[in-house]
Amino acid sequence: MIKPPHLKNKDLVAIVAPSSRPARPSDLRRAVAIVESMGLRARPGKSIFKTHGFSAGADQERLSDLVEAFTDDEVRAVWSITGGYGALPLLPHLPYESIKKNPKLVIGFDDFSHLSLAVHVKTGLVTLHGPNLDKVNSKETFERVKRSLTHCEYEPLQTTDAVLGDFGFPAVEGLGKGKLIAANLTALVSLFGTEFEPDLGGAVLVLDDYKERNDILDRWFNTLYLSGKMSSLAALALGCFDACDSRGAFNMLSFEELAMDRLIDMGLPSCFNLPSGNGAGTVLALGVDVSFDSLAGRLTYLESVLSK
Repeated sequence: MIKPPHLKNKDLVAIVAPSSRPARPSDLRRAVAIVESMGLRARPGKSIFKTHGFSAGADQERLSDLVEAFTDDEVRAVWSITGGYGALPLLPHLPYESIKKNPKLVIGFDDFSHLSLAVHVKTGLVTLHGPNLDKVNSKETFERVKRSLTHCEYEPLQTTDAVLGDFGFPAVEGLGKGKLIAANLTALVSLFGTEFEPDLGGAVLVLDDYKERNDILDRWFNTLYLSGKMSSLAALALGCFDACDSRGAFNMLSFEELAMDRLIDMGLPSCFNLPSGNGAGTVLALGVDVSFDSLAGRLTYLESVLSK
């Protein structure tokens, strides 16, 4: 496992858009202001406002920004500005050897979760499942994210810590210890059967998603279940499924109701509404040893996350 160095004053942050483009030009100015308010420097990628269908430029344009960010020794962090769609086809072409030799912070969620998982799997780098810059939208989120980027140790995470969202509750009471894997559910299942699929054996898995229909989430969750990978987990926490509902699916159950039967059937220590994903305002570290108490809704780091 490789722990990237925490950020220091005036470190350079590359702002990238490997998926969709920001909704408004002001989103980039706001993103730069957020980075600079943390005492850091910002360098936006060249393709951020290009358009190719739903994406921020063609694959090669978005890839070029990523390669430049990962291979530039001056860049200390690569931070996604927004989610959306389009990161998956870039994964085979990332400079994994350069990333391994010059580790830096990698942070984002939503569609960026493809990239966070792939970099972690291919290099052993601790990557960060945390807000894209367009989701740093409160003072509390700003302070939490800043602390996560500039400190080596992370505080425990509890279901009561979410900036937004519902109160957490256990599905199956129990304890679990293992390597933390935090991911967007759609992104995780999209990597099954590829060289970028993470090893979930003995892991504490945290899942979230955004703006997805419940019937599709149920399909992905059942894929995880039927693959046998869920049975190898030490524990499972479901995070924020913000703006996920029954759109177009008549009389559909909630995602919690759909997932509950599987979790109870397996007796897997698990809970709902751990603060992870859109609306949570938190950062989780992939690959670090953690303990998890589903009744307390508490995830505790057992080691440092970043290096000095």
